Amino acid sequence: MKANRWMRSLLVAVCLACAGLFAISAAPSEVSAQDTDAITMEFIGFGVNPDFYAIVQGSKLSGKSLVIYKIGGKGPSLVYPLAGVSLDKALNSREVAPFGIQKGSGVASMTAPAGYQLGGMVIGENLQLTLSAGGQSMTLGYAQIFSNPLKTKQAQISIKGAFWTPDSKRVVIILNQKLDGDWPVDTDMVAAYTLG
Repeated sequence: MKANRWMRSLLVAVCLACAGLFAISAAPSEVSAQDTDAITMEFIGFGVNPDFYAIVQGSKLSGKSLVIYKIGGKGPSLVYPLAGVSLDKALNSREVAPFGIQKGSGVASMTAPAGYQLGGMVIGENLQLTLSAGGQSMTLGYAQIFSNPLKTKQAQISIKGAFWTPDSKRVVIILNQKLDGDWPVDTDMVAAYTLG
């Protein structure tokens, strides 16, 4: 029993070490808000190629869209407006179907199936995203925190959700930022990482 627990701890430590060597991160996709336009993001699932994933993004000004991202890519790979179209119909459309998005295919948890824990810590003007297991930890990346134009007030940032592939090699993290005052912000943003 003790040997099994020791082997599992060693395996998680090795996975974290490998992740540190092979982590490929995408800078969080930031969606800024003007006035009080709340931007929301909801994770839908990973594609047949799990480097691709889908988000439903919504706002009062632009409505809802199905957005396909590639981990490590620059911006969206595809934006499919959902005005008058159901999510299922959009997923099966000629434009979206080649990505093979599997609805609900991510494991929603702050803890990866492999056992390491996702966390975040504010450092200056950034949120540092980390993975930890036992006494070991590694940095996944950083998300810039919004502030007012005079830099006198910073947004409150939180991890809204994390979605893993079953093998724990990919994670999509949805963050939320809220800032009140003369320049209010209430927006979600997404960060995604591939682990070796």
